[in-house]
This record gives sequence, C-alpha cells and structure tokens, in this order.
Amino acid sequence: MESKSDFFLAEQEVDELTGIGRGRTERVGIQFVKMRKFDLQARQLRTMGIPFFVNARGRPIIARAFFTGAKVEAPSRPKWQPSVLIQGDA
Repeated sequence: MESKSDFFLAEQEVDELTGIGRGRTERVGIQFVKMRKFDLQARQLRTMGIPFFVNARGRPIIARAFFTGAKVEAPSRPKWQPSVLIQGDA
C-alpha cells in the first residue's frame, strides 16, 4: 500500500519548492498585515503555475504526479438519471 507521501508533496518539500518556510508581516498600503506561511506559499505556487488545492487547514497540497509526469484522471461521477419511468419504457 502506498503512503500519503507517495501521492502528495510533504510540507517540507513545499517549503523547499516555494522558498517559503514561515509567515511574515507585509505592508499593505498604510497597514501591516500578518501573512501566514500557507497563504504566501499558495501565492508563490500560482506565480509558478503549479496546480494545487488547499486543504481544510489552509495548506496548499500538490500532487506528486505533476512532477513525475504521471497521468492522473479525476474520478468520474455517475451521470444523472431521472428516478421516474418515462411512459413507454416499461
């Protein structure tokens, strides 16, 4: 069985990839805003053009398949079908 790390980059790998290992305070206009590490990483990943999704903790999750070139298909959803019979089908 494959472990979680076989499918997604580990947090330390995302730190290394983006070059962002901690949050920081940025000046936005006349205010200072605390930027979380994960928000900064997501912004950098968008700039780099690397596809990712954000989990419930707010952490960017990157599929390892993007870097290995493996084809990954999204699970297909069953097509919707009405639950009523059309007259003449019975």
